[in-house]
Amino acid sequence: MARNVAILTILLACCLPLTLPAQSPPAWLHPQVREATYPPETFFSEFSEGDLRPGESVSELLDRLKSDAKRGAAGNIRTLIESVVEKTDRQETYGQEFRFTSVYQDRTQQTANADIAGIHTESYYDEQRRWGYAFAYVRKSDLAAYYRAQVGHRLQEVENSLSLAARLMDNGEKAKARRVCEEALQPVASAEFARDLLAAVCPGDTTGMQSSRYFPLKNRLLQTLIDLEQSTYICLQCTETNFGQKVRIVEPELKRLLAVNQCSITDDPGEADFVITVTASTRRHDGNAVFGDGVLNFSLADVEAKVFSNSKRKVVYSESLSQKNNGDGATYESAGRNALKRSAKTIWDVIKPFVLGE
Repeated sequence: MARNVAILTILLACCLPLTLPAQSPPAWLHPQVREATYPPETFFSEFSEGDLRPGESVSELLDRLKSDAKRGAAGNIRTLIESVVEKTDRQETYGQEFRFTSVYQDRTQQTANADIAGIHTESYYDEQRRWGYAFAYVRKSDLAAYYRAQVGHRLQEVENSLSLAARLMDNGEKAKARRVCEEALQPVASAEFARDLLAAVCPGDTTGMQSSRYFPLKNRLLQTLIDLEQSTYICLQCTETNFGQKVRIVEPELKRLLAVNQCSITDDPGEADFVITVTASTRRHDGNAVFGDGVLNFSLADVEAKVFSNSKRKVVYSESLSQKNNGDGATYESAGRNALKRSAKTIWDVIKPFVLGE
């Protein structure tokens, strides 16, 4: 019987409502405390309050108020961002149509519209008054640390891009190198924006600005872009057969000759200065020559070459030519390969004045 009484007592205890201690009002409810604890020279902050809307729960009310407070604090920071953007006047140019300030403004606008990192929000609901409160704040030194890290991170991206571009240039892939450098304009603009904000939030932080690293990298990037733009970009389109079999003999030899003459190959006809089209095939050449105990076979490479100028929007060269092998071929096919390879030099000699303007 005693055991049943004990069980009943436990069950009744479980059914009784628990009384939780009331949440203590936070100190930031008082304007004097907010002013003293979160002074405007040290913090960006915003206070929000309001009552329940029809059909709104307490949690929904507090979420709404926290969102309002966060938006207000972010608005104060964005006011700073907009003032930084408006006072800048960057006139660095690259090429004829590019102005660095356009990339800077595009990037800063994206940052201005993004969420502000590091904003803290707190909320409180007064049961007796049925009234909610929220407070959002971020320490300016935390923002400065964030922008300081952004400067370093973005500059590292620029360094990586320049290293990649250098390797591509060494391989003769200047078109790819130019694209890499053009993409690097975005992180360099982000680095400049972070530097501006760091200067606004923490004017004395000269170390975080990384000026000794930033300016050389930016100048190196812009100079690399200028140098790359001055290169001649070629889109080479070759169709080759050796006695009916598809081969690639003229194309690599022509690419080598173009690279030696400071030209860069691109696969995109739209970004090329010139589009060179080559169609080549081989055939037997009558008249073998006896050399010692053997016979030298001769073949001809028949080539059609065209040069289209994108700037002039027309074909500036179009001719047919034939190139004979030098007589060292054991078969007509090997003689044909030799004739195709020799034709590359012949093609370059005739189109060179149109490509390089000599």
